[in-house]
Amino acid sequence: MTSKVDMVSVVIPTLNEAGNIRDALDTLDRELAYPKEIIVVDGNSTDGTIEIVKDSNARLIIEPRRGYGLALRVGMKAAKGDIVIMVDGDGTYEFKHVNRLVQRMLETDAEMCLASRMYDPNKAMGLFNFVGNKVITFCFNMLYKQNISDTQSGFRAISHAALEKVEFKETDMPFATEMLIKFSRKRFKMVEVPSTYKFRRYGKTTLNPFNSGIEILTTILKGLRS
Repeated sequence: MTSKVDMVSVVIPTLNEAGNIRDALDTLDRELAYPKEIIVVDGNSTDGTIEIVKDSNARLIIEPRRGYGLALRVGMKAAKGDIVIMVDGDGTYEFKHVNRLVQRMLETDAEMCLASRMYDPNKAMGLFNFVGNKVITFCFNMLYKQNISDTQSGFRAISHAALEKVEFKETDMPFATEMLIKFSRKRFKMVEVPSTYKFRRYGKTTLNPFNSGIEILTTILKGLRS
């Protein structure tokens, strides 16, 4: 990872996040202390999300094919920055911590930095998701010899050069885990910074934690054969 950053690209996947996306865009635009571009990949929202993004400084990409991982892959392919930030647009991540991720990457010469929610005093994640995250993270660390505390964090800073050396196949929630697996295989350095997690203020999540958990564990096992 280079110490010189000409641009940081922020990629945000959205689907009906009209209640949250404006604050996300405003906060990231205000707080990110590097030359930046913000890319919103929207899955054809019907609640006004698209209109809000069009009225901002962000770049909008409409991706009618559904899938969390697919949206991120489309946004990352379009990104021009040396570092790519991926983060959800639902307002649950602390956008003000975005510079921490970039700085930690640069200080440690890492290819990825994750925002870990495991030290969050607010415990906004919920018990079921917290326990599921712990199980998934334990399995990943044991099988891939890593020491990550929050493998399911959707708030990450990633080297664009590293992304170009990896081919992804997952199109939904397991994409985030596939990224860790393939970075581990490449022996890319992955670090973390502590962050916080917030309760969703508007809208409802489309995530089915049980089904997603099974898919993610399956992805971890499949990765052993790759």
